[in-house]
Amino acid sequence: MAYSFLALAVSPVQASDDDIRDALLRINEDSMMADVEQLVAFDTRFTGSDSNWAAVAWIVERFESMGYSARLDSFEVNISRRANENDYIFSGLTQVNVVATRTGILSPQRKIVLGAHYDSISIDRPQSGQGVAPGADDNASGVAAILEIARVMKDLPLGMSVDFVMFGAEELGLIGSSAYAHDAREAGEEIVLMMGIDVIGTRSTVFPNAFTLDTSNPNVSLAEQFADAAETFTTVFSRDGTSNARLMVSPVGCRCSDHQSFLDRGYPAIGVFQFFTNPAEHINMSFDTIDKVDIVYAVEITRAIMAGALKIAGFPSQSPDFDGSGTVDFSDFLIFADVFGSDFLEPDEERFDLDGDGAVGFSDFLLFSESFGRTL
Repeated sequence: MAYSFLALAVSPVQASDDDIRDALLRINEDSMMADVEQLVAFDTRFTGSDSNWAAVAWIVERFESMGYSARLDSFEVNISRRANENDYIFSGLTQVNVVATRTGILSPQRKIVLGAHYDSISIDRPQSGQGVAPGADDNASGVAAILEIARVMKDLPLGMSVDFVMFGAEELGLIGSSAYAHDAREAGEEIVLMMGIDVIGTRSTVFPNAFTLDTSNPNVSLAEQFADAAETFTTVFSRDGTSNARLMVSPVGCRCSDHQSFLDRGYPAIGVFQFFTNPAEHINMSFDTIDKVDIVYAVEITRAIMAGALKIAGFPSQSPDFDGSGTVDFSDFLIFADVFGSDFLEPDEERFDLDGDGAVGFSDFLLFSESFGRTL
């Protein structure tokens, strides 16, 4: 009962539409296209290849160029998979997920995971022929989206933390995302939502401005927020290719991409795809080349994802470090106490309204107390 009350009290501030539009304007088409081109230039990102490791190094460099500290989380690949009459077999192979974190201001222990897989495969070729697996649409488009959102979010005041995760070995069975989700559950991490971005570069000939959001029944309301964000802020809209409903919903998820690893472990998760009917013929093929990516379409889906994430993450967040010392301490408490209980805020007092409800009350005190003693 106490937990429910606390959760209600610390609901995050909701951004205005103008705040979100201003942030979305920073998403840059040229930046995203350059990232897609670089990833395709590796020729292959097949699991275990030298080019796969080169792509990892490049992703780390991209995060670090934005001011993030990227880490590598290793996992082991043991798999025997048959696809399109080709066998793909690995035993004891070490691969990695690349993780960069934007730490939240008010509730850093709560997080959104935005993820995309960086590996590629050409199932029209045997394992020995994977030197050609450009993976432009699948999934350089998704990696570019995550990198661009990370770049824009770096300087935005977010209430919650965001993990930007590039997953390895997705094409062999969601192996990297399964390792991440398993470790998160074992550590008791509070993941509020996982968004997995996979194949967002090709428009449908039936609905050119449609894309698809996939989730399971318990997470429909969260997915609806992203569908709403798309309609409010972008030129694209969410649609299920089978039912023509706004969302693709099932009891367990589509079991087709990295968000499934989180659904399977009880975390709220949504998969983001180009319009999901019959998959485009180039997916997982050696001819998934740069011409398969419509960057204008990919940018609009990226904006929809970021808009929804900002709504959930508590943007823009006020800082509880009221005196600007870098630490939330007793001097901040004394400053906060002076305005506690105010229902009518002067412009210079709005920064004390941590939950954005227009007053400085008990819910703001709870948010402040969560941060007390923390260095920001």
